[in-house]
Amino acid sequence: MEVFIYPPQKKYWNHIYTVEMDGSAYNKKYKSELFMITCLILERKKIMQRKKNVLLMILATVVAMLAMSVNVWAAQKNPLAQMSTKTSAVLYSAPAGMGCDYFTPEYTSKVKISVKSYNTKVVTVKGYTFERNGKYSAGYETTPIAPGNTKIKVKVTVGSKSYTRTCSYTVYKWENPLKTFKIGSKNYCSKLNKSGTVTVSEDSLNGRLVYKLKPDYTLVSMLCYTKTGDKYSAVKNIKSGKKLPQGTYGIFMQIKSRKNNKFYNVRLYTE
Repeated sequence: MEVFIYPPQKKYWNHIYTVEMDGSAYNKKYKSELFMITCLILERKKIMQRKKNVLLMILATVVAMLAMSVNVWAAQKNPLAQMSTKTSAVLYSAPAGMGCDYFTPEYTSKVKISVKSYNTKVVTVKGYTFERNGKYSAGYETTPIAPGNTKIKVKVTVGSKSYTRTCSYTVYKWENPLKTFKIGSKNYCSKLNKSGTVTVSEDSLNGRLVYKLKPDYTLVSMLCYTKTGDKYSAVKNIKSGKKLPQGTYGIFMQIKSRKNNKFYNVRLYTE
C-alpha cells in the first residue's frame, strides 16, 4: 500500500514545482518525504550558491575600485614626481609655447608652491597656483638671463605634506643657426645674430623665401601663419626658393643643434 505524504507548505511550492528533472519540469505530487526533503535541500543550495556568486561579484568590484583609488592616489602622491631633475634652455631663442615649465597634478585640497633659483644671474623662476572647478594645482616658470649653470629648488605643499625637488639648469648662449635668410630682396639673416625673434613691417613677409642652415643645424619644422579675411591658418614646411603664401604674417622655424641637441627657434612676425 502506498502512503502519500502531505505536500509541503504552500510557501515552498514555487521552489519545489520548478525543479528540473531530465530537462522537463517535474510538477507531480511527491510520493515520499525523502524526495521532497532532497528537492528542498537542492533548491536551497542553488539559492545560496546564487547569493554567494552575487556577493563575490560585489566584493570583487569593491576591491577593484579600491585598488584603482589606491593606484591613482599613489600616482599623484608626490606632486613633483614627474618634474625633471635636469633641464636646459637657449637664451633668446624664440618661444615655442607659453606657460609654465612644469605643472603639478590637480588636487581637491589647496596647493602651495615656493621656488628658488640659486643663481638669478643665470635664470629666474616664479611659482604660480591655480584653481579650476574646485581642483587645485601649481606650477613654475623659468626665464633664462645669461649663459651658465645653476640649480632650481621647488617645494610644493598639499594638505599637511610637503615635497621638495631640485633641478640642475643650464642656459646656452644664442647662436644664429641660419647662414642665409631672405624674403624677396630683403635679407634678415643679420637680424638673427642677437635673438631668434624679429619683428618686421606688414608688407615684408611677401615674396620668395630663400634660407640655408649652418652645417651644425637641422631643420625640424617650419610654419607660415596666414590670414585671409577673418580666417587664420598655418602652412607647413615651405621649401627654400618657394613663394610665401598670400597673407603670411608670421614665420616660425624650429632648428636643432647637433652640438648640444637644443632647439634654436627662429620667429619673424609683423608688428
